[in-house]
Amino acid sequence: MARSPILVLGLLAAPLLAAPAALRVKASPAVAPCVAAAAAEYQRTSGRHVGVETAAIGSPDSADGADVVVAADSELHRVIESGASDPDLEVEVVTIPWVLAGAPGTATPELHSLARPGSVVRTLNGAVARETWRRLHLQGFAPARVERIRETPVRLQPGEAAVVPLSLAGAGPVTNLDVPPLRVRALAVRASPRKGAGRAFLDFLAAGPGNAAFRACGRAVGP
Repeated sequence: MARSPILVLGLLAAPLLAAPAALRVKASPAVAPCVAAAAAEYQRTSGRHVGVETAAIGSPDSADGADVVVAADSELHRVIESGASDPDLEVEVVTIPWVLAGAPGTATPELHSLARPGSVVRTLNGAVARETWRRLHLQGFAPARVERIRETPVRLQPGEAAVVPLSLAGAGPVTNLDVPPLRVRALAVRASPRKGAGRAFLDFLAAGPGNAAFRACGRAVGP
């Protein structure tokens, strides 16, 4: 009889011990809203929890603590070169066009109008936008003032515009830019103890409902 409470406690504790840890995903600001949308769909359909953290991706240690990293191809070069990623667990997700976005309720923005005094253009920081701005400068695009985006998706007021991937453009009007699209890639982290869960999430992002949820968020185009 004395053993019964111990057995009952052991049975009650078993589900807690067996509960899997949440998959930890780091996403760069350029893609974080769409990663969160795909993660929500993954949780809904699989019952597995995914934690999405928005983080700057680029340095070799920017993948530390994550199971999966999702970012623009240009942001992942040093992570891959450092050996932090698993070369067998890597997928192309989508490509996203760059746009000039305007505030909701305003006219479609035009590049030449942004050189007027007082005009403000917001943009992403770091390597993700560097090539885009190089191409725009070659096209003669020289805005009066440029400010870095502090939160995504971008929130614009009348008179403001943003050079962003379509995934961050919000509900306002957009003008497509003649620059190469943002290529989004997802990879598993070599040091992750959850390789199986990481592989399942990568497969989900690459095709089917997960890829569709990502595309719906960002109005992205094909991989």
